[in-house]
Amino acid sequence: MNTWYTFFLTFAIIALLLVGSVISVIIFIIKLHKKKQARSALVSFMINAALIIYIVVFLFSHKHYYKYNDWFIMGNDIDTVVQKYGDFDVGSIHQGRKGKVGYYIYTDNGPIMPDHLPHYYYIHYDENGIVYQVEEGCAPGG
Repeated sequence: MNTWYTFFLTFAIIALLLVGSVISVIIFIIKLHKKKQARSALVSFMINAALIIYIVVFLFSHKHYYKYNDWFIMGNDIDTVVQKYGDFDVGSIHQGRKGKVGYYIYTDNGPIMPDHLPHYYYIHYDENGIVYQVEEGCAPGG
């Protein structure tokens, strides 16, 4: 999915949850002022807050692409990454040598400044097979 689409979708969801939280707080305050039971407004606020926290943690842990958990991949063994996410689309693992492999994520044909190139989620690993860097980039030679 194009990064612009992901950005706007994420922004819209977080904005709706923030609006819901503000409305819940306002209803909670009004109910407290009128001395009515405010449990439903409090539950609504807590659900909105929990969803916002979950989305923010997800965004930080999947910084480059929603399908790949950067926190899991970084510092992990490259073979463990293969077991979880499958074979790589670009590159191959060479035991005892550092290298770079990648998964195809999308081709940028979006409406905002498209480059029409395939984009990959690249994983850099050291001589011991430990991942030390992840990044998003275009195809090799692109």
